[in-house]
Amino acid sequence: MEIAIVIIGTNNYLMLAIRLIKNFLHFYKGKANITFYLFCDDDPYQYLSKEEGKHVMPFMNNHNRWRDGTNAKFTNILRLQNKLVNYIYYFDADTDIDTPFTEDWFIGDMVGGQHYLDDKMREKDDFPFDYNITSSCFVDLTFGLPKTYYYGAFFGGTKQNMMKFCSKLLGQMKHNQKMNHEPPWNDESYINAEFHYNPPSKVVKCSEFPFLVSSKGLGINRMISKKLGSRERNFRERCKRHMRRFKDKRWVFDHEHKTIKEVKD
Repeated sequence: MEIAIVIIGTNNYLMLAIRLIKNFLHFYKGKANITFYLFCDDDPYQYLSKEEGKHVMPFMNNHNRWRDGTNAKFTNILRLQNKLVNYIYYFDADTDIDTPFTEDWFIGDMVGGQHYLDDKMREKDDFPFDYNITSSCFVDLTFGLPKTYYYGAFFGGTKQNMMKFCSKLLGQMKHNQKMNHEPPWNDESYINAEFHYNPPSKVVKCSEFPFLVSSKGLGINRMISKKLGSRERNFRERCKRHMRRFKDKRWVFDHEHKTIKEVKD
């Protein structure tokens, strides 16, 4: 079984993408062949061991803003059209892993992840869908369909289903861009609209989601813009020097010293 993992790692998010790849390969106990399709703006192999590098296929991408990166998901996934894979899954670069796992928890025809705030939204009956009636990802609650809020940080399924899914959502995005309309939660709004009307065959409950979502560290937040000040540039370069130094090791963010440090397995 061939599984493709799509990650966008441009600007500061490259550090997070490298961490995800290292930890994914370290903790993965399944038997599938895993390939990471990494969309990045720097050579990732300088930060990976030779064995890790065998699992990585880089595509050069440039994003001037965080929004450009997150909205590139559908376009980038569609670039795997001719790849010989059975399943395609998207994970945000700031996903982290600290426990052994197999692919069993995420394999399915079409899979979505329940957002960790979904239960609170349900209590208040307040879901942040796109309610702009002219939007291509407008969610009309008058139909009375069951409501669930899904992650934009994780979704996937069979290659065939993912190609259809991303083609449809990219078309909706282009429609909104022509109207100069940006949904409230960017790509996540398109994912939620589609899953609202066409629920995924498998939903991973947040209580059963084994990975850490939005686990950035070191105050990285959304520092993805290329227009960084000298302090931010120095921070990035310092981390990259240590990433090259620890290319054959796993590492974690060192919050005390604002850098990274080796993990002693």
